[in-house]
Amino acid sequence: MRRSVNQALIKLTGYQLTRADAIVASNERDRTPESASPWRRTYGCVDKISRRVATGWVVGPANEFPVQVALYLDDVKVRTVWTDQPTTANTVDAAYSFRIPLRGIWDYCSPVTRVNVRLDGVPLPVAGKGIFKRTGTTGQSDLDELQRLLESGYVFNDYGDLQLSKKLDHAWQAQVIDMYRRVGDVVRDKHGHEIFVVYGTLLGQVRERGFIAHDDDFDAAYVSRATSGSAAAAELRDIGLSLVDAGFDVDPRRTALHIHDSDDPRLRIDLFHLFFDEAGRLQMPFGRAGRTDLTVEAWQGTELAALGEHQVLVPKNAELWVEHIYGEGWRQPQPGFNWDRARTAQGTDGFVLEQVRQDVYWSNFYAHHETAGGSTFFDFINTYPGLPSAVVDIGCGDGRDSIAFATAGRFVVGVDRSHVGISHAAKTAAEHGLDNVSFEVGDVGDPESVRELIKRTREAAGGGPLLFYLRFFLHSLPEDVQDRLLTELASRALPGDAFAAEFRTDKDAELQKVHGRHYRRYQNAAEFATALQSSYGYTIDFEVEGTGLAPYKDEDPVVYRVVAFKR
Repeated sequence: MRRSVNQALIKLTGYQLTRADAIVASNERDRTPESASPWRRTYGCVDKISRRVATGWVVGPANEFPVQVALYLDDVKVRTVWTDQPTTANTVDAAYSFRIPLRGIWDYCSPVTRVNVRLDGVPLPVAGKGIFKRTGTTGQSDLDELQRLLESGYVFNDYGDLQLSKKLDHAWQAQVIDMYRRVGDVVRDKHGHEIFVVYGTLLGQVRERGFIAHDDDFDAAYVSRATSGSAAAAELRDIGLSLVDAGFDVDPRRTALHIHDSDDPRLRIDLFHLFFDEAGRLQMPFGRAGRTDLTVEAWQGTELAALGEHQVLVPKNAELWVEHIYGEGWRQPQPGFNWDRARTAQGTDGFVLEQVRQDVYWSNFYAHHETAGGSTFFDFINTYPGLPSAVVDIGCGDGRDSIAFATAGRFVVGVDRSHVGISHAAKTAAEHGLDNVSFEVGDVGDPESVRELIKRTREAAGGGPLLFYLRFFLHSLPEDVQDRLLTELASRALPGDAFAAEFRTDKDAELQKVHGRHYRRYQNAAEFATALQSSYGYTIDFEVEGTGLAPYKDEDPVVYRVVAFKR
């Protein structure tokens, strides 16, 4: 019988196990006369152990599940997770996968530390490795320190980072509750919504009357008055802009705002937008793992409830909400729960599209970043011979190059979509006493707005030629918006007008970036040059593609720089 078990494991995993390996991996359970097979067992395999994650699967009779597996460093038990997702592994029994985040474990390893995953205390085979993988890395600490921290209440969160259990971290609790209230004040005062706890924070409040140990943030939501996804997404953008104005550091995502305290970036609140569609069903753009619908009739508003030692707003019928979000099994903790695998429904029409998110992104960027002096592109253009003295700085941001052009004696109008950037630019111009530069918020994707901008600037410049200046801007636009902008510029340009642009090309796409969350559309320099001449009616006077043109900190991007004149 043991021989057949070993053969089965070889067939399933592809590994030649010893007789002892097969005996411990088979894990005999609940042997009963009624069983179709006299042996009831679970066993499995670790597909990979990488720097970020360990993944694998467990096989066995369906009634054996769910089961837990545990991650070990040598003999230190680090984390347990459930095998929670059916997998397509080629087996004769039920198979469920697991995923264990590893990001923070390496700080406690030596090169010979053994990483292994165990089922009922028995190591599972690791693809291509045996039953463990040596880390090959030297951390800043060691397993003795890790053991001490784990015994004192530290846990690994869902990203694999070690943290003090949120149940025990009373300082964090007080700080994040204070931030929740401050965010709530802005959302209520500016937009008329009460924000309440949701997702993991609501689950902890209902199930444990406190915080979940391994949570890494605080989840809140509001119910929009909109009944369409696009309207709800637009409202989330507006709320994000209000929070930026209130001094928060806001990272817009397609399903939520990630809000950080500007003075303490460790504090984070995720604010989700929910809405009832025209059929009266609750839509959650981030998604849910439950299988029951929640209708508008079930929405009875919010009420105060205890979250540890603090008071928060929760939906009335909170247990109904938790079941809607997590499904019927919500009362059982599920270490290793993964939304990408557990999600059963998602209100995708409520996604905040990239270009809508950019309104918040750039307002937040200019609120928290300051630049001084003109760019290298300004230095190049300002001394380029034969260019008009009146500049239309399109996508001026916080006005660094507009201010530099004005200081150099040119007449300048700067336009940008970010009201925060424009506010900073106007303030800087006033501080420098510059009366030859002005700024305005504008949508360059709207041909009429561009048309009026050019008309006003040309009149203010006495009817003379204009320099259309676009630094690090075109790669921030979708292709259709860029085409509308360049078409309108070309149709309104007069002979003698000039076009100067600098942007990242497709050769820069794979290079590491200082600001990784900027939206960028990399385009081919040669194709752009062809279109500039054949489609938009310019004659190129200068062009170059390469590095060394726009270095920033440790980054030296590949950019295309072009100067052209309207025929």
